Amino acid sequence: MNVRAATAEDAPALAQIHVDTWRVAYRDLLPEDEIGRISVEQRRGFWASELARPGPRKIDVAENGAGVIGFCSYGPTRDNDAPGVAEIYAVYVHPDHWRRGAGRLLCERASRAAAERGHDAITLWVVKGNEAACRFYERLGFALDGGARRNARFLATPFDEIRYRKTIS
Repeated sequence: MNVRAATAEDAPALAQIHVDTWRVAYRDLLPEDEIGRISVEQRRGFWASELARPGPRKIDVAENGAGVIGFCSYGPTRDNDAPGVAEIYAVYVHPDHWRRGAGRLLCERASRAAAERGHDAITLWVVKGNEAACRFYERLGFALDGGARRNARFLATPFDEIRYRKTIS
């Protein structure tokens, strides 16, 4: 398995992984009809735009012989109450490739990059109730830090998220 910086050519794969993962990981956690309305075409445009946008945000992909199987987007925190901390904005591995190490490799690369930029901690947000994701992040050394928010950016129905933090220095 290889992890590398994403390129514009990866936008279709990121979109497909994003949609397929949402439909499996958030089943029973978020409204199914709303998840079903998220399209690969919408996500392709989003990821193409993100990959073309300059700035401190980084996007890496994990690939194997099958091609791109996961991705991680990360950079400086977007949270006002965590200045100077890095953040993993999104990490998704296609469900057909779960539990094979891609998610771990992507998170480790984001943590190393954050440490190289001088950050001493990295955070990420998890949909409340996503116990599998919570266990995964806890195995990587993340712990709840008390942060909580109501996310109204992606779906018509807002959903709750909890924040995890890991010391990386």
